[in-house]
Amino acid sequence: MKKVFFKPWIGKDYDSGGIFGKKILVLGEAHLCDGCENCGHAENAEECADFTSSDCIEVLLSGKTGSWTGTFRKFERSLVNHETDLDESRRIWHSLAFYNYVQKAMSAARKSPEWVDFRDSEDAFFEVIDELQPDLIIVWGVTRMYDLLPGGERWRGGESLEIDGYSIKNGYYRLADGKETRVLWIYHPSTAFSWDWWHKVIKTEI
Repeated sequence: MKKVFFKPWIGKDYDSGGIFGKKILVLGEAHLCDGCENCGHAENAEECADFTSSDCIEVLLSGKTGSWTGTFRKFERSLVNHETDLDESRRIWHSLAFYNYVQKAMSAARKSPEWVDFRDSEDAFFEVIDELQPDLIIVWGVTRMYDLLPGGERWRGGESLEIDGYSIKNGYYRLADGKETRVLWIYHPSTAFSWDWWHKVIKTEI
């Protein structure tokens, strides 16, 4: 992945589909890090490439808690529709791939990526999905992450999908080999996220 700065987490069972029976890529927005001013630049690539795995998912699976781990716990519960313990959490995340779309970390929790950050991350995104070949992409966020993800010739909007009267944003990305990958947008699981309700949405695909 030559264009990717923050490499994705790829669970050991991702290729087989793990407990879900299909390859699922979870797409977040951006990392939070106050490390350096040149985030995303080539001179920092080797040092920061494994940030997603080592500073996020591996920390989560070690059982440690932080201000952000509740976000991941709520999401994993939306996949299985019940409270999860650490053992099940490990099985879930080893069945998934996780990638933050924006290839530049934000320096403050309430700072949002700009449109140029999304534009500059487009080539890396397509490199990731072409290599990982997901069957399903679940996107965290229904505003910026819908409006600013790539459109164009590799995107096709999906048919109307309503759950309890709420319209679910969805569609398909075409991979380099011609395969189409299903895409669902869900609320970001950081706040105001009802994992049992969102399970109704996710279970339509898994």
